Amino acid sequence: MTTITSHKKTISSSSETIYALLSDFNNLKDLMPSKVVNWSSTMTSCAFTIENMAHMNMAFGKNVENEKIEMVSKGKNPFSYDLSTYIKKIDDAQSEVHVVFNGDMNAMIAMMAKKPLQNFVDVLVDRLQEKYS
Repeated sequence: MTTITSHKKTISSSSETIYALLSDFNNLKDLMPSKVVNWSSTMTSCAFTIENMAHMNMAFGKNVENEKIEMVSKGKNPFSYDLSTYIKKIDDAQSEVHVVFNGDMNAMIAMMAKKPLQNFVDVLVDRLQEKYS
């Protein structure tokens, strides 16, 4: 299992607001890095391509209200994975957020995918922070 963790960011918004935003895949397109193309989504699932990597399909897993959004691989994917966003309430107007990617990849794929996936999770958190700044 390959685990990639984003940096932690303080977001100027309540955990409830962040959770509500991230609980709908239709809201995530604006948070995606520029290398994400061919985006399609419904409220409960999405599909996209990371340029020069792979096509990915996700759906929600076991979310914990106002604390964790879990997205899991669904359908055809190059490997099994989950992507979890952790939301920690600081106070009513601030939260700390980070994203963790876990992928069941062989060593060769992990070596090639690590840098793009690290960029992916970091950009998600950065764009979320920018949205509420």
